[in-house]
Amino acid sequence: MKNHLLSLVRAMSAQSKVFVACHPDMAAECEAAGARVLPVPLRGELTPREDMNCIRYLAAVIRQLNIPLVHVHGAKAGLVGRIAARLSGVRGVIYTVHNSIFYEDWVAWKRWLLTRAEVQLRFLTTRIITVSEYLRRELIEREGIEKHRVVTVHNGIDITPFHGDRAVGMAVRRELGIPEDAPVVGTVARLAPQKGVTYLIKALARLRNYLPSVRGVVVGDGPLREDLEREASEYAVPVTFTGYYADIPASLASFDVVAIPSVTEGLSLSVLEAMASARPVVAAAVGGLPEVILEGRTGLLVPPRDPEALSTALYRLLTRPAEAGRMGTAGRERVRQSFTLEKMVNRTREIYHQALGNLR
Repeated sequence: MKNHLLSLVRAMSAQSKVFVACHPDMAAECEAAGARVLPVPLRGELTPREDMNCIRYLAAVIRQLNIPLVHVHGAKAGLVGRIAARLSGVRGVIYTVHNSIFYEDWVAWKRWLLTRAEVQLRFLTTRIITVSEYLRRELIEREGIEKHRVVTVHNGIDITPFHGDRAVGMAVRRELGIPEDAPVVGTVARLAPQKGVTYLIKALARLRNYLPSVRGVVVGDGPLREDLEREASEYAVPVTFTGYYADIPASLASFDVVAIPSVTEGLSLSVLEAMASARPVVAAAVGGLPEVILEGRTGLLVPPRDPEALSTALYRLLTRPAEAGRMGTAGRERVRQSFTLEKMVNRTREIYHQALGNLR
């Protein structure tokens, strides 16, 4: 979500004055992207007293700055931001949904509360944007949101940095102590339950029975890192956990195949970056991933939470380099044609203009 927001800020600030209300931890990045920052200590969990203070503060600032349109991202910001916008008198309110609120591992009361809140908050929203058709259908079919309120704008990326340069990838392998001739399966993800990295580790354990030299690389950090490192050790699977890694394009260039084992997704930027790097992808068939990956043409789709199916698909691509190469090339072309940052920004800008035009 953060990268999506920063991309929009960079593009929109070239033509408009952009204010971003965000946690102080994000302030420097938002300012570097061209925004004026309004620091708001908003936490992910519900904190009624703090949330009301944030609502009052934001409403006052929006009114003072005479901001004509507010665009909020994510469930918590969507709650606080939309209420503040309406209290301030703003009638152009856009809300982007990045992930499913029906994530099955959430406790029942949280799913119920978010569903009820969304049903009411839709009346405070000019337009709801979803980053995949899957999420759009979910809002319409499971929450009863009217079709005319919801539009899909697929995530998009700038493909230029994602070179897929093999020489650069080999340099990364040397840095990480990975043999240059080893088959490497990698993933780039926040190490949280919904990213399903545990299923990748289990799949690699199975895969080693057929490809003993296979190596795994996990780029990213998060609350599950220690647990996942322990799991890899227990399975005796050689997995390199890089933690935060600044050069994502270089890390992707070091992989032979990219795995996206998520249990829930809106539309993963990681899969777009992998495909833009001309790397074949094996992904769980969840959320918006099947809208990006063309089965058998740009990658392979497998059932979620299924290490056996994941290991089988990985084996196929690691042992068929010509097929893997064709999928990688086709994947980059698919992103270039359909999932560029330019397309995402232009469509979002159209929605802004429509929202403001309807209010005149």
